[in-house]
Amino acid sequence: MRKVITLSAIFFLIGLFSCKKDGELRPDFDNGGLSLHYNDSLSVVTQVVREDSIRTDLSLYYPLGLYNDPVFGPLSASIYTQISLTGVNVDLGAPTEGLDSIVLTLDYTTIYGDTNTPMSVRVYELSEDLNSGTNYYSNMYTAHYPTPIGSKTFIPNLEDSVNIAFDSSKKEAHLRIKLDHAFGTKIMNASNDLVNNASFTSFMKGLYITTVDSAGNTSLAPGTGSIVSFNMNSSLSTMTVYYNDSLKYNFTINSSSKKYSRFAHDFTGTDIEAHLNNTPGRDSTVSYIGSYARTKTKITFPDIKDLTKEGTVVVNKAELEITIENGTEGNFDFPIDQLTLLVIDENGTSVYPPDYFEGIDHYGGLYDETSKTYKFNIARHIHDLLYENQTDYGMYLVANGSAVFANRSVIGSEYNPNARIKLNITYSKL
Repeated sequence: MRKVITLSAIFFLIGLFSCKKDGELRPDFDNGGLSLHYNDSLSVVTQVVREDSIRTDLSLYYPLGLYNDPVFGPLSASIYTQISLTGVNVDLGAPTEGLDSIVLTLDYTTIYGDTNTPMSVRVYELSEDLNSGTNYYSNMYTAHYPTPIGSKTFIPNLEDSVNIAFDSSKKEAHLRIKLDHAFGTKIMNASNDLVNNASFTSFMKGLYITTVDSAGNTSLAPGTGSIVSFNMNSSLSTMTVYYNDSLKYNFTINSSSKKYSRFAHDFTGTDIEAHLNNTPGRDSTVSYIGSYARTKTKITFPDIKDLTKEGTVVVNKAELEITIENGTEGNFDFPIDQLTLLVIDENGTSVYPPDYFEGIDHYGGLYDETSKTYKFNIARHIHDLLYENQTDYGMYLVANGSAVFANRSVIGSEYNPNARIKLNITYSKL
C-alpha cells in the first residue's frame, strides 16, 4: 500500500510539473512546498560507432556520385533500379529496324559537394532480379553484366534547361546518358517480352548506375567531387527508345519499379578510423554522425541514478544539448539538418524513446544555426531509467533522412572544453 501511495504521488507531481511543449514548466505559480533544482554535471559518455547499413529502397530521391569529405574521407553512392513499361502489349514496330538511339534520363533534385568537379558514371545491365518482396539495404550488391552499356562524364547542372533535338522541346534540368546501340537493339527485338511488366523485368532485370572511380580508389582531392540526388519517380526519369526518325517510347521508372541505393566509404587515415579502432591519439574531444550509413554516436548516462541519492525526485525537464565543433564545416560540409535519438533495448534493437511521440516541437532534434546546437527533451526516458528498472543500454544519435542527404555533423564530446555535450536536468525533490 505504501508503494501504491508513493507511486500515485510521483505520477501526480509528474503531471503537475511536466514540461510544456515550449519547454517551460507548469504550473506558472510558485509552490512553496517544492523546490526546483538544476544539474548539468552528470556524465554523458559518447562513442563513435560504424553504421552497418540502412534501408534505402523506400526513398523518393536516390543519390549518385563520389565526394571526398575532408573529415570523413571518400564517399560514393550508386543506384540500382528496375525499368517498367508504361502500358501492356507494347508494339515498337518491326524488330531491329529504325532504331535511332536509346537514352536514360534522370531528374535532378539536389547536389552536395563541389559543383565544378566533373563526374564520370557508367551504366550496367543487371544479371540478377530485383525482387519486389525484398528489403534492400545500403550494403547490398545485385549482380550485373561486366560490360557497361553506357557512360558519361559531366558537370552536374541543376539550373539550366535541356534542349531535346528529337522534337525541338525544352525540358527542365536533367541528366541524359546515351546507352549503347546494341542494348537498344536488344530492347527493340524483345517484342515477345513487352506484354506486361512481369515479362519485361524478367527479360531486362534493371540497371546499375555507378561512378567510374570508387570510394576506395579515387584521386579526388579532399573537398572535391559531388553527390547528386535524382527523383526516380519523376516523369523525366525514363529510358527512352527513339526509332523510325519520328517515334519514341518511354520506359518509365515509377513507384512500382524496385530500386535502391548502395553506399560505400573509406575511413582510411581519418580520425574516425582511429575512433573505430580505439587507437591512442584519437581526438577524444569530438564525435561523429554521418549519413549514408557512415557513423552514428552512442550515448550513455553512467551515473544517472546519482540523481536519486538524496531521495525521490520528479524530473521536470531533461534536455540533451549537443553542439557542433567549431571549424568542422567546410565549403560544402553542412551539419545534418535533423538528428534523431534512439533507445537501445535489451536485444540491441533501436527504438524511439517515449518522448519522441510527444511531437517534434517537444522532442526536438532540429539544428539551430545560430547556436550551432541540437537539443532533445528526454524527460520521460530519464524517468524510466530512474524508476522503471530500465537498464541504460545507451542511445544512438543518428542522422535523420540518412538515405537521402549526404550531410554530416562533428559534435563536441564529454571532453570538449568549448562544445561539451550536456544533459541539463531540472527536477524537484519530494
